[in-house]
Amino acid sequence: MRLAALAAVPAAVAAGAVAGGMGALVLAVVALVLLVLLAGGSVGGLIAALLVAEPLAELLKRLTFVLGEGSTAAYYGVQLLPTLLLAAALAAALPRLRLPAPALWLLALVAWVSLCTLLSPVGAPWFQRLGALHQEIVPALLFLPALAVRDRAAIGRAAAAVCVASALYGLWQGPAGYTALDLAWAVGAAERSIQAGKVFAWMVGDSWERRIFSLFADPFTWGQALVGALVLVHLARLPRGWTALAWAAALVGLVLTQSRTPWAALAVTGAAWALLGLRSFRRPWLVLAAAVLGFPLTLWLGGAAYDLWFTGAPAADDPFLRRWLTVGTIEARLDAWTALLDVLRAHPLTGVGAGADPRYAANLPLAPEIAAAHYAHNVLVTLALYGGAPAVLLFLAFQGSLLRLILPRGGADGRLAAAFLLGSQAAGYLNAGIFLTWQYFLALGLVAGAAVAQTRPAVVASPHDGMQAHQEIAA
Repeated sequence: MRLAALAAVPAAVAAGAVAGGMGALVLAVVALVLLVLLAGGSVGGLIAALLVAEPLAELLKRLTFVLGEGSTAAYYGVQLLPTLLLAAALAAALPRLRLPAPALWLLALVAWVSLCTLLSPVGAPWFQRLGALHQEIVPALLFLPALAVRDRAAIGRAAAAVCVASALYGLWQGPAGYTALDLAWAVGAAERSIQAGKVFAWMVGDSWERRIFSLFADPFTWGQALVGALVLVHLARLPRGWTALAWAAALVGLVLTQSRTPWAALAVTGAAWALLGLRSFRRPWLVLAAAVLGFPLTLWLGGAAYDLWFTGAPAADDPFLRRWLTVGTIEARLDAWTALLDVLRAHPLTGVGAGADPRYAANLPLAPEIAAAHYAHNVLVTLALYGGAPAVLLFLAFQGSLLRLILPRGGADGRLAAAFLLGSQAAGYLNAGIFLTWQYFLALGLVAGAAVAQTRPAVVASPHDGMQAHQEIAA
């Protein structure tokens, strides 16, 4: 069956060439069939396929412009590839899925933000609201099938393979420059994609900045995926060769992203992992408090670093060095507290919903301070924008409930997952909710599922089980 599916690939490529604007969608359907067949029907296999499908969908998205396809359906349709695999994983996991308290809090968050988005009064186009839900909220649902995974080897290998493939593509983008796929995408999608617009600005000479984003939508998303992949590799307990290869590829990729935030996520994760080795620090309430206090601490440390290092940084002509020596939109990040208060004062219960970002839809009826809050690059501000104070509280309730589950019962894995939660949260205070990726919810779900499995009551054998009368009664 698998060999027959593999043999169908050349035929699918030919079909795509004559499909008249839908060639990339044909390839996406073929890729979906192949990935499902190779997954073997297991939950872990389907999730591993999803990790591979994420960068594959980005490649297919760029391929639409190489094929000369201007179809909006093709451009956005190929991006549903990982979501379809998520649906398959959910279906496979349902028969044995038990929902612990963190899953219920997370589902409540998804439901509330979805409701606030669909009922948002600011008039964002419907396709934009649904697109924002797909991009920002749907990845949270991967937490559910992850609860049912017992064999993590396939997931770890897929995460390591994506690390290596993305590092190789990133190295190609580095010395050689953007590929034909990237340039065609930049020309065709400059008006609908922020990253494509940046690449296009570099192409026409309007910007000195040449960021490497590899097989992902943007440099930061790539960096966070690399950090999350390292966590998944360690949770899978792969052989040393796999682990060393993943680390080497991830470090190369983190350098190429030219983004400091993923490095901060990795550094905080490592520091938290070391501290959580001490029993006195391994308390759920203390870890959650650290996650919340990271908000003002990030603002304070960010301001101090800005004044101490970057205001007097030397100038550089090389685009790579110049990017590392500048701070981007640090001023907006340091204004996050004001932005949070502005949002909660104006829309305390519902926010303005996902999809109301003025960068994607102009002329929305947003107050100036609410429009400015979309540029705050802070996860708490983003959650408040999506669903008001309830969204912020539901997210913190999910994290607190998760920590209560995984720290007492999760062992070494619980320690790593809690450290990754803190590292990701630190990144979220610098780059909004972009850290809420497939890898984030997958890693936390894997550890939560193992902790739930440990709480199941054991079946104790009785000396009377073999007696005929006992068997008749049991029957």
